[in-house]
Amino acid sequence: MIFLRTGITCLVSFLLLGLVGCGKGNEEAHMDQESKREVKPEIKQFHQVVKEGTLAELQQALDSGIDVNAEGERGLNALMIALKAKDPEKMQLLLTSGADPDLTDDHNATALDYAVSEDFVAGVRELLARGVDRGYHPKYPLKKIDYGVDSLDFSKIKIPKEFKGVMTEEEWRESFEETNALMVEMGQNPTVEPAIVGVYSVEVLKLFLDAGDDLSLASPEMKRLLLKLDDKAEFQATPGEYLKYKSPRFGTANPERMDNPFWSDMIQIGGNAYQAREHFQDGTAFEKPGVVWCADRFGSSLTPVKEGRYVQVGGEHEDYYDPDFYIYNDVVIYDGKGSFQILGYPKDVFPPTDFHTATLVDDTIYLIGGLGYPEQRKPGFTPVYRLHTSSWKIEAVKTEGEMPGWISDHRASYEPKKNAIQVEAGNLSILNEDEELDLIDNQSEYELDLTTFEWRKLN
Repeated sequence: MIFLRTGITCLVSFLLLGLVGCGKGNEEAHMDQESKREVKPEIKQFHQVVKEGTLAELQQALDSGIDVNAEGERGLNALMIALKAKDPEKMQLLLTSGADPDLTDDHNATALDYAVSEDFVAGVRELLARGVDRGYHPKYPLKKIDYGVDSLDFSKIKIPKEFKGVMTEEEWRESFEETNALMVEMGQNPTVEPAIVGVYSVEVLKLFLDAGDDLSLASPEMKRLLLKLDDKAEFQATPGEYLKYKSPRFGTANPERMDNPFWSDMIQIGGNAYQAREHFQDGTAFEKPGVVWCADRFGSSLTPVKEGRYVQVGGEHEDYYDPDFYIYNDVVIYDGKGSFQILGYPKDVFPPTDFHTATLVDDTIYLIGGLGYPEQRKPGFTPVYRLHTSSWKIEAVKTEGEMPGWISDHRASYEPKKNAIQVEAGNLSILNEDEELDLIDNQSEYELDLTTFEWRKLN
């Protein structure tokens, strides 16, 4: 099942359809789309040949002059169907016959998305070699989506037992009105995610990394597989070690080795703060400064470096309202074989960072931007740090020129011919008319010259 590339979550599907899980909700949405599309019989027959016919029969159909890119049910075309069937010969024949790999189905999924969803290695390799969009710059305008929410009788959908006691019947009904509005808005303003997000095998993941994708975008499960961390690991730290090391702290040197039994357990397990509190029966009130050190983070970077190693920087756990919310400034170096070491840094050397980018240039990782705590943000200024992989020291980089501003959740890539890092997309922290911090979309592209360390706006 292709993920609806509009940011639809399991919760929205649950509220909308009264079903547990995204898969069934997505299937119903697809069925609704099918009922509205009229597909000519010759196209249905052509697509059936792609799905179940022989290569010779497919060639015969193509020779008849059939439109190789014709849309069928749910907007699928012949190439998507061949990729779903994991048939390399039909895929190649269709591509050489003019199949456009950048076309999308009714939910803006491309041929690459179908190859990824089927873990079809040959298909992913071929499409990446052809330079298809990987979810960053769609070739065609995104299609607006009608989820058919107006046809549902919300009054007949009972509150699920999972929500009883959590919300009242009135709140349940109100949630549908909010969900309906959200679905309409999302359908009218569709977005796409990078295809690497949906990858679920190391072999396919490495193809995306070779194509230049950011490893940080992969799912937590994929990153753990790549790093060979043990999913069956259990806590080895003693209660005493937990109490001694449970709180985050900054390093006292640049860098300071900060391995300890509890933090190592958390990385090996991939555990969150709640798990640790439960395991060690920590009855401490959920109030700061009671934050528990955590390896379950988002907004951290993970960068492949030499000798099969990977470097993770910073990241945050939970949102600001959670008692275990914390933004980290540490560095974890993985050997790619299941082992790692943890390095800490003084706050004035390297502030807490999340949603930054990490770009490897020779033996240096350039860390650009980041969200950070509100008090850290300086609208108009772009923080840049470099992490030396020979010594693991971090230093601030002084830059000049037309900076992007306080940018986060963006993309960065190195351009060797220019010796420059290009930055695009993401969010900018600005001061609104009330002198309060706001986040807006970054609409421009920038370039940091690594020879002069001067920023240039490209558009």
